[in-house]
Amino acid sequence: MYEVEMKFRVSDVKAFEERLKELGGILEPAVEEVDSFYQHPQRNFSVTDECLRIRRRKLPNGTEEKFLTYKGPKIDQETKTRREIEIRIDPQEPYETILDVLGFKTKDTVRKFRRRSELLISEQLVEVVLDFLPELEKSDGIGTFVELETMASESDWEEKRKLIMNLSKNFGFSESIRTSYLGLLNKAKNVAPPS
Repeated sequence: MYEVEMKFRVSDVKAFEERLKELGGILEPAVEEVDSFYQHPQRNFSVTDECLRIRRRKLPNGTEEKFLTYKGPKIDQETKTRREIEIRIDPQEPYETILDVLGFKTKDTVRKFRRRSELLISEQLVEVVLDFLPELEKSDGIGTFVELETMASESDWEEKRKLIMNLSKNFGFSESIRTSYLGLLNKAKNVAPPS
């Protein structure tokens, strides 16, 4: 499967929420997500444009979800479309230890608060999320972003890409950000990617 995604900075959250409601979406309460990123022992993911992470999602009821995700290199120049493999894992099991034993090392951590919504556009389910990153807010002054994403197969990702691009225009977004949150945080801290 491929994740077709576009990301945008948002300075006027109220205007975004109003437009989302007009399109039929309502944001859920915020959920804290903490992503731990891993570096391959023999391959530099910063160079290959890949990602391996474990995400911990803390739900409002106090429970936790955990996901192991691999993302491949981006395959187009305008969006963040890339292969994605994600599996839900038991939050109590020490998957981090397995990665450590195999030589994967924790590289960085990104913490954000995510509110999600869904829209049905042309019979396609699109996830719309509003992310707030406190660390970016402190360093950059703007820590709020919207991501528009949907899943696609190898045969229909270009069609889904057009759908996401049209939706972004419908929201009035113009400048897509292809840099990951980790990349934005490192840039704000003046940290060079690992060599």
